[in-house]
Amino acid sequence: MTISLKKLNSGITILSDQFKSKTVSLGLWLDVGSVSEKKNQVGIAHMLEHMAFKGTKARTAYQIAREIEDVGGDINAYTGKERTAYYVRLLPENLNLGVDILSDILINSTFPEDEIERERGVIISEIGQYNDMPDEKVYENFMSTSFKGQSLGKSILGTEKSVKSFNKNDLTTFSSEFYNNSNLIVGICGNFNKEQFEKHVSKKFLGLRNGLKTKKPIYKWQSGKFLEEKDLEQTNIMFGLEGLSNSDKDRFALRALTIIFGYGMSSKLFQEIREKRGLCYSIYGFCSQYSSSGTFGFSSGCSPENVEKLLECSIRELIKMKGNIKEKDLIRAKAQLKSGLLMNQERSMSRLETNVHSIFTFNKVITDKEALNMIEKLELSQLERALERVLENKKPVLSIIGPNSNLFTKQELKNYF
Repeated sequence: MTISLKKLNSGITILSDQFKSKTVSLGLWLDVGSVSEKKNQVGIAHMLEHMAFKGTKARTAYQIAREIEDVGGDINAYTGKERTAYYVRLLPENLNLGVDILSDILINSTFPEDEIERERGVIISEIGQYNDMPDEKVYENFMSTSFKGQSLGKSILGTEKSVKSFNKNDLTTFSSEFYNNSNLIVGICGNFNKEQFEKHVSKKFLGLRNGLKTKKPIYKWQSGKFLEEKDLEQTNIMFGLEGLSNSDKDRFALRALTIIFGYGMSSKLFQEIREKRGLCYSIYGFCSQYSSSGTFGFSSGCSPENVEKLLECSIRELIKMKGNIKEKDLIRAKAQLKSGLLMNQERSMSRLETNVHSIFTFNKVITDKEALNMIEKLELSQLERALERVLENKKPVLSIIGPNSNLFTKQELKNYF
């Protein structure tokens, strides 16, 4: 297994990962997502990702899908808060086709007017579907409160109003600003000829525009509550504090802390809240890490009559961890982190994503060996420091959807600490 980086004369970076596999994963990662949208652009990064598949100068939307599927491959994409990706999975003999199609949709998309209208309806339906899913909506409300008035707090999908407003010129403008050589990493993982691949990429991406690398906003954590009284069987709850950025020195310590706190059936949350008290069916801790901030907390769904008790007991479990993390907790967390890393590296697309995000964050690939070494060196003092850093920021955020949400209208969240 050999990983290498090469910057082409065009400015495009290629990540090559020669990996023993009978298939090839190939993707384009752009260092732009919903956080780069202006106030009048909420949802445009996601709509652009959809529209890239809707026709180019050489191919119709049907031809794009058909050419890949005719050789047994699949093609897809996603938009995140800080990244956008387009990718294919193919047999090695069809690699050139994958490069051809991905370069075509990136460089030559035409955004046909009739397709814009059709896809507008599709995305509005997608927004409606998410709004009908309380576990998704409680997260959106949590983020909009945590980063109020900022692009990180806005929905990736946008709103019905914003999606209805976008036109061809809006899509072209956003694409012209951010879909450029400085923001692009072409990643490949699997069984392939590296020299031939680089030559083909050099040829097919000649038409990609030059541009500046995206500058991410500096996110500012807020505090507050988002309470939505709704007639549901369960009350959905999400509580959190500001976490750490994806380049923070304590990032692995916080991930280990999240495992101890709320990952799996042996975690402190699961044992106390579900097994001992029977307050819910599922509960889990979470942490997400972005370029200049992050989140840390827990989420659950429970019977409306249990919501107050669940919140109180879960926060108490978090506070109780201070000074009480044991060596056996650390050993378990290390094992989970290491196994997660190694299992991830066995899947070609997961390997690519991990390594690409490493380049965007650190300007280099953090190897398995380096990451495993950082995990192995974790000590209790580091976990305690990470916990202290999270708890010292008394700016909690609470998001609740469901019956009895209004019980928390007058409650001061700081009182739980």
